[in-house]
Amino acid sequence: MRIAAWLSLPLVLALGACDRDGSLLGTSSSGNASNVCGAPADLISSVQGAADTSPIVGQLATIEAVVIADAIDGLGGVFVQEQQADRDGDPMTSEGLFVQVDGARPKIGRGDVVRVSGRVAELGEGGGTLTALVELSSLQFCEKVDELPQPSLIEEAPLTVGDWEALEAMGVIIEPTATVLDNSALLSRGELAIGLLGRQWAPTERFAPGAEARALAEDNARARLLLDDTSIANKVPERIAYLPSAPSVDATYRVGSEVRNLVGVLDQRLGSYRLHPSERIEVVHAPRPEGTPELPPGVRVASFNVLNFFNGDGKGGGFPTERGASSADELERQRAKILSALKAMDADVYVLLELENDGYEKRSAIEELSSRLNQVRGRRSEYDYVRGPSERLGNDEISVGMLYRPGKLRLAGAAASLTEPPFDGRHRVPLAQTFEVIKTEARFTVIANHWKSKGGCPQADSANQAQRDGQACWNGARVEAARALLEWLQTDPTASGDADFLIVGDLNSYSQEDPIRLLAQAGYANLGHRPSHPEYSFVFQGLSGSLDHALASPSLASQVLGAAVWHINADEMPDFDYNREGRTKALDARMFRSSPFRSSDHDPLIVSFDLDPPAPEPEVVPEDAPAVAPEDGAAGGG
Repeated sequence: MRIAAWLSLPLVLALGACDRDGSLLGTSSSGNASNVCGAPADLISSVQGAADTSPIVGQLATIEAVVIADAIDGLGGVFVQEQQADRDGDPMTSEGLFVQVDGARPKIGRGDVVRVSGRVAELGEGGGTLTALVELSSLQFCEKVDELPQPSLIEEAPLTVGDWEALEAMGVIIEPTATVLDNSALLSRGELAIGLLGRQWAPTERFAPGAEARALAEDNARARLLLDDTSIANKVPERIAYLPSAPSVDATYRVGSEVRNLVGVLDQRLGSYRLHPSERIEVVHAPRPEGTPELPPGVRVASFNVLNFFNGDGKGGGFPTERGASSADELERQRAKILSALKAMDADVYVLLELENDGYEKRSAIEELSSRLNQVRGRRSEYDYVRGPSERLGNDEISVGMLYRPGKLRLAGAAASLTEPPFDGRHRVPLAQTFEVIKTEARFTVIANHWKSKGGCPQADSANQAQRDGQACWNGARVEAARALLEWLQTDPTASGDADFLIVGDLNSYSQEDPIRLLAQAGYANLGHRPSHPEYSFVFQGLSGSLDHALASPSLASQVLGAAVWHINADEMPDFDYNREGRTKALDARMFRSSPFRSSDHDPLIVSFDLDPPAPEPEVVPEDAPAVAPEDGAAGGG
């Protein structure tokens, strides 16, 4: 990392009151124990050391430095930094330190030179700790300075994540334009994840598990920071001081937005390097898509996660349910967002994920979505839904489902499901249905899937524990699902008599992971994915990737007109969803609209096909039919 250590412009790094009176907290017992300002003191660089942790943890130290940031109300301390004359000139050692202040708030503020005695400690657990002075025996105000110590200029991402350590607790200016990676904790904790190398990808979205994936993981780690408002309360703050404007439908802070004017103090806390901005950042908001992706007209199939759509008893009561909306009012809001997305996609088949698994009768979740979609479309019977082969589709609380357009497609036989292992517990039961295009009699079979997620590793099942290869938990189970699904499809479970199969849904596997590669080896094409142009449908911990897939059999792949992801959800703050919990009326007025945006946490995937009509059956000629003589000149020599 190139660091221009001393800039010409002064930097005001903290908010909070200043007081020249100081506050004496006790008597120092360090080797440089003296409350006399200007007496010999320990250098912060010697307290920090050149390693990840201090070389004198547990020992007493006395330092004298300038307060550059006041975070007592949030983090319980202040950040101090050495003045120019006291720096050691070693770029590997930090010149800043966090001072933990317990008890009564001292009368100090930014720009105050303070003399502090206490015990050296590493705050936090594991490898990501913050060097600090704790259990203070004295904290003495010395003088006020007109200019704070100059910040370090960061001109590019560091070479390794460990390089940030040399700037711990120091004032910094980050020169590169950063990219918003994750906004999920912006309103709950005042945190915004940013990257210095653009959007970050889940390593196994781009590369198969191995050296390249590990290298990408290292690049991701070295180039990311959390912007943090120093609050520690897990609640919606009234105001996030570093934002230029409060989050709203007009200021979305979508993933992919550009961020500039990054000035503040570098911190290391809760496993992440953090920047506590001292100035308001500048943001160029990534635009929301203005409409659905443009695809050539054809038979359209869309996959859509409906975010645990549970409709209570179907009559406005029965809340709260196991998942989803906690009241009839929230259900109305959730349904409005889902329907706006479904209406806009205008698909002929919708594969729905995370539906309440409450059957197919009137007032069931899928029946309600079907009838409500017809209402918003203004056509009474434009859509119907596929009935599974049993009363409920497996025993999970949620299931997959399908809507289709009877005016364009007819059901070619009954639906089929796979309930044998491994689909008898860990995964949602797959549902297969063959459709026939009414005009051409072309057939294709859609297989809806929702496989085991990556969370909650088992304790005793070694095959399904995280292998530290990027595929997370339950990869073995997902490989089993892929293998079993392929074997099932070889039997033509719906008796379609046609080789056009579309495996679609949330496979909880990124594009280069074992389950997807297994399907690809069997000839299935992952639609809409190209190595030169990675795609995503989900953002998790600031990493973008595709958990949702549409994979076409070889014969069907040749009939694809186009495929695209509609980015209405994954890049959005969760606070744009239907939930009311924890929101004031004012906040809800800023955030909620009955629009497709954040109708789910997954982006929908849309595919368009130009399906070939079935080949005409060959004319059968009876064995005893008389031979027909050729016309003159039609055959023979010459």
